[in-house]
Amino acid sequence: MLNETIRGYYATRIYLPLSGVARRWQDYSRRLRGKSDGLTHSTGLPQVPWIHCTRQRSIKIWEGGRANGNVRISELGILCALASECADGSNVFEVGTFDGRTTLNFALNAPAGCVVYTLDLPPDRDTAFPLLSGERHLVEKPKPGLRYEAHRDAHPAAVGKIRQLLGDSATFNFSPYEGSCSLVFVDGAHGYDYVLSDSRVAMTMASDGGVVVWHDYGVWPDVTRALDELEQCGAYGLRHIRGTSLAYWKKGP
Repeated sequence: MLNETIRGYYATRIYLPLSGVARRWQDYSRRLRGKSDGLTHSTGLPQVPWIHCTRQRSIKIWEGGRANGNVRISELGILCALASECADGSNVFEVGTFDGRTTLNFALNAPAGCVVYTLDLPPDRDTAFPLLSGERHLVEKPKPGLRYEAHRDAHPAAVGKIRQLLGDSATFNFSPYEGSCSLVFVDGAHGYDYVLSDSRVAMTMASDGGVVVWHDYGVWPDVTRALDELEQCGAYGLRHIRGTSLAYWKKGP
């Protein structure tokens, strides 16, 4: 089995470049044949390479296996790099726990003094906005965070930094976390109203110099439309990390 450092190298230095080349070839081939790709959507944000978003190059990844609903391993590598650069004593906040794979990696990569908050929707909870049909499996699970719970004995200090929160992100009280987060990861409900709501609170939770990252940009149409419109209206400086479905924003001082 690959160790954590080799897995991180593979994710960002091998998998990400090769997948980018494969994607460009697929797009070129489809254009020649006059076909469209039903899995991706046109994006409006300017693209940047991942190395422009973080100075970290030695990346460690735990739980490399991907389930339906998880980020790709290349995207996980980038998130791990960003977590490792968080200010010690600051917060990390994740909207959308799912199985806890990213949560675990945030806790293991972030400095010892960071607390990792992760918010998930209980399966029996009525929602402020409708959920999309394709995301019901992300909610209807026995409990969130099973993958980080599996590491509690092996990594008690890291898993002990995790605070599992339950609720609807559209009505949750985020005010205690405002301005306290070096990293906010938005990977909750994928409907347009949820993405706009989650994005606005994420940007208020980010500290000066803090980072907000969104998943599924260019994949889910409502996520793509909401982030493109957010940037068009506010000119915040959102960017699309090349070769991924991650969007990125850094809060100025």
